[in-house]
Amino acid sequence: MSDLKTYLSIGNCCAAQWLDARRLVFVRSDADGQSIVRFDVETGSSETLYTTQEKIWRLYTGGGLCFFPSDAGGNENEQIFVLKDGGAADLTHDPDVRHYPGGLLPDGKTVVFSCNARDRQSFDIVSLQMETGERRMILQNSDNYNLPAALSPDGKYLLYNKLLGSSNNLLWMVDIETGQARRVPSGDAVAAYESPAWTPDSRGFYYVTDEGSDFFRVCYCDIASGSANDVLTFPWDVENLAVSPCGRYLAVLVNEDGYSSLRLYDLQDKVFCNIPQPPRGVYSEYDTLVWAPEGLKLAFSVTSGKRPQDIWVLDVERDSLRRISDSMPAGLTADGLTEPVKGSYKSFDGLEVPYFLYVPRGKTAENLPVMISIHGGPEGQSRPCLPYAEFLQYMVAQGVAVVEPNVRGSTGYGKAYSHLDDVEKRLDSVKDIESLVHHLVETGVADRRRIGVMGTSYGGFMTLSCAARYPELWCCAVCTVGMFNLVTFLENTAPYRRPHRESEYGTLAHDRETLYLVSPVAAVDGIRGPLMIIHGQNDPRVPVSEAHQAMEYLQGRGVDAHMLVYPDEGHGLGKLKNKLDCFPKVLDFVKKHMEL
Repeated sequence: MSDLKTYLSIGNCCAAQWLDARRLVFVRSDADGQSIVRFDVETGSSETLYTTQEKIWRLYTGGGLCFFPSDAGGNENEQIFVLKDGGAADLTHDPDVRHYPGGLLPDGKTVVFSCNARDRQSFDIVSLQMETGERRMILQNSDNYNLPAALSPDGKYLLYNKLLGSSNNLLWMVDIETGQARRVPSGDAVAAYESPAWTPDSRGFYYVTDEGSDFFRVCYCDIASGSANDVLTFPWDVENLAVSPCGRYLAVLVNEDGYSSLRLYDLQDKVFCNIPQPPRGVYSEYDTLVWAPEGLKLAFSVTSGKRPQDIWVLDVERDSLRRISDSMPAGLTADGLTEPVKGSYKSFDGLEVPYFLYVPRGKTAENLPVMISIHGGPEGQSRPCLPYAEFLQYMVAQGVAVVEPNVRGSTGYGKAYSHLDDVEKRLDSVKDIESLVHHLVETGVADRRRIGVMGTSYGGFMTLSCAARYPELWCCAVCTVGMFNLVTFLENTAPYRRPHRESEYGTLAHDRETLYLVSPVAAVDGIRGPLMIIHGQNDPRVPVSEAHQAMEYLQGRGVDAHMLVYPDEGHGLGKLKNKLDCFPKVLDFVKKHMEL
């Protein structure tokens, strides 16, 4: 059996962008940090251009240049860097400010981005001349998130999202030269408008939206008129799309019950093309589909339970598909990993709730020690993929089954499903976990005495909630960067995040009592332990004060609770040295209380 470090060395490759028709760049992550790699799709040769211990959030290219945002110690105040002379030059030089790149103008010298330099609660649209360092205010905003979404090919317009909530994510368009902005498509509906992709002539763009429907569909917006038309509809969410440089083909990703489906639509003949299909899994989650500037070559990432995230290239003209990176570490094969099986159960009110079950190799799904792992978000979804699940895979290899539920409030199953836990209905999702435990015991999958619960971020909130409200169900619980009190969380989270999170949880102004009553703090006397709490000192999303507050309550009650805080981490653990310190302690904790 491979050791923990080998599992943590499972890499992932993502964020692919084309430098030209034959070369692309992508981010390779492994146990020792992140690297930007250049790959030649014709010769197969590759070269590492840059390596860092900090997180690279995404890549952008233009004019032969590659630039990217990166933060320090997980604080999420990303600066914009450009690759230069074998290293990276910091273009923004403002470590207390967060920067979201939007693209490079056709002059090859000017970067467009949004940042909260003027007002920490809001993001303005700004341009920066890289050679001179001159900044120009394009658009001043006062409504929190304004996130660049897509720069038009002619460089005249920037689409950006006014993100106020999962279903209140409007698209706006600003004229780069004049600073004039308007909503596109026009109208007054409140909905989500995401993944815009411009046509080559910059006259319009395709996008996905849930306006007037339960699932995301593909629409087209003509910018001259502001009008929109439906293009493609599926009985699942469309999650990503990309328009080919010739304007004829539309690559579309559909989230079908957690798995991705890649479709290629001929906009001229209005038919779906027959293309080679990637392996079953999840494609380009939190990532992009990108066409080469010439030739019909599409790059994207693929992952599954047994497959690390790697870059694949579909060549439509040659009718070929191939993987161009290999993130499996030496000493580990797919046999050491586990592909989940899908299941579902009826919750307390009859709602059908889906989940993924990872069964240890060589065992049947009978009388197993089980760890229930709850995803973050809360507008998130557990999916059958490997990135960020390396420790869970190691836990499975050690004989612990893992169950990842998509309780009410999860995305991927329709807009109505995602709103079933809003505000005063928050605890219904916790009841879903209670029902899951009963299901696993009644079907014989789980050993009733050996069931644990864990989660990160909102999953940490759910873990603490489960421990507080259903303590008799658990042999142990592990909370990572979770919220203990939604009131203090909203008071202390980064100010630009608060309105977005209030749209889901409720507002401090109107729902303070409800926020407190649905929080773990309101039922803290129910927590019996054993409990482990893990946090990053620099977390801007869920401040470390939430962990300290929880421990103060619990230590005063004599609960068996332990806390690990890492000074150079933010919202979760990213550095190998910290993972190698933390995860063995977590595993020993779990195995002790599961009597393994």
